Amino acid sequence: MTASRYSVGGSENEYMDLEQKVLKNKKDIVDLHDLFVEEEKSLARAYELLLDEMRSDTPISSELIQYVHGRIFSDLYGWAGRWRTVSISKEGTAWPPPDYLDEAMSAFERDVLSKYPATSLVADDLFCKAVGHIQGEFLAIHPFREGNARTIKLATDLLAVQTGRLALIYDASDAGRDRYIEAAKAAILQNYDPMASMITSALNASKRSP
Repeated sequence: MTASRYSVGGSENEYMDLEQKVLKNKKDIVDLHDLFVEEEKSLARAYELLLDEMRSDTPISSELIQYVHGRIFSDLYGWAGRWRTVSISKEGTAWPPPDYLDEAMSAFERDVLSKYPATSLVADDLFCKAVGHIQGEFLAIHPFREGNARTIKLATDLLAVQTGRLALIYDASDAGRDRYIEAAKAAILQNYDPMASMITSALNASKRSP
């Protein structure tokens, strides 16, 4: 929605406003709140479509993740579904440069995603550790210009459904979002336990949901 959280350079660094808070979008939306609302509507539509399209034996892959991102954001952004072409950093943290993303995502698919087929995630503790590893490592790569967390949450919700579970319910409070950000920071240092703990809480919340 907004790039103000990041230091960004490159052609994707285009905005609708002088304050550089509203990313350039296909609908010419200039209000930050209105853009957020449209993003959330697009996310809800993507959930509905992908849950209907997803086969039980479809592996979670880098290609599928690109497809998920495109499903969410293609109505709004020209770069939807494509690895970012800009460098991004925040508060002393620099994510992999664009030229490295193809290699990074290939390694992510080979070393992380392929380790966790749906059929192997019967026990809840294994499922939570797997999704914590997947989300944590993905966010450490940060391959998209925007929408990384929403994309990997949707992709791993597809994995959850493949295992016979419901979509996860995350803590949407400010405190919950802050904990998720801290878990993502820990994953950059290859500590996936905080993210696995977040997934455990989200799974328990889904089980309590009516």
